[in-house]
Amino acid sequence: MCLERFMIQVNSRLFYKVKCLAREQIHGGFAQSYALLPKYAEMIKATNPGSYALITWTDSGGNGEKFKACFITFAAQVKGFLGGCRPIIGIDGAHLSGYYKGVMLTAVSIDGNNEIFVIAYGLVDTESIDIWTYFFRNLRILFAQYGSERDDWTFISDRMKGVESALFEVFPRATRRAMSKIKKYDATSFDYLTATEEQWSRYMFDRTVCCDHNTTNFVESFNSCTKDNRDFPVLTLMEGNI
Repeated sequence: MCLERFMIQVNSRLFYKVKCLAREQIHGGFAQSYALLPKYAEMIKATNPGSYALITWTDSGGNGEKFKACFITFAAQVKGFLGGCRPIIGIDGAHLSGYYKGVMLTAVSIDGNNEIFVIAYGLVDTESIDIWTYFFRNLRILFAQYGSERDDWTFISDRMKGVESALFEVFPRATRRAMSKIKKYDATSFDYLTATEEQWSRYMFDRTVCCDHNTTNFVESFNSCTKDNRDFPVLTLMEGNI
């Protein structure tokens, strides 16, 4: 290895360490941030009546409790969705790039002006059927608290691990819309879905939904807005998403 390349690598590592130290001084440590989540949830509920904030922990086997997941939404978000948005819900997961990694799950809708409206979001340790079931159950509990027992929402998502099974367990009458561009990956599947007109032709979409979206672009647009925050401690991340 030449001296110049060696110096570049050393400088890059030094810069990264300085960056991490500066970030910790400004935003606090990652472990400290997770430890403050219960107080953060209580503060949300105390200062924003009607909001929903749940932090879930697991037993790490003699080493105390370990963070598993959280689900958070503000009263204005759920009221706005149930009272003024189209009954379509886009869901997606974005991987965190901070010290402890994890995934941020989001539920996003479209308002009357065809603009993005965030319903709820959560942080989880990984994506799985159990985790998505957790997310959907809390979403349904949230809706029920505001008087909506509806279970036939229209959901749209990527083909993420665990979504399909979890969704139909919690919302058994839900309508599904999937990503386009499937032909690029599997022409046979594309041909099959093209022939399934009741799910894939826009003229067959439920008229009460009043929305012809058939991709997750609007959810991914929200996720792109959070990209700069996804390597911060969780409290800074969540405050940046509000």
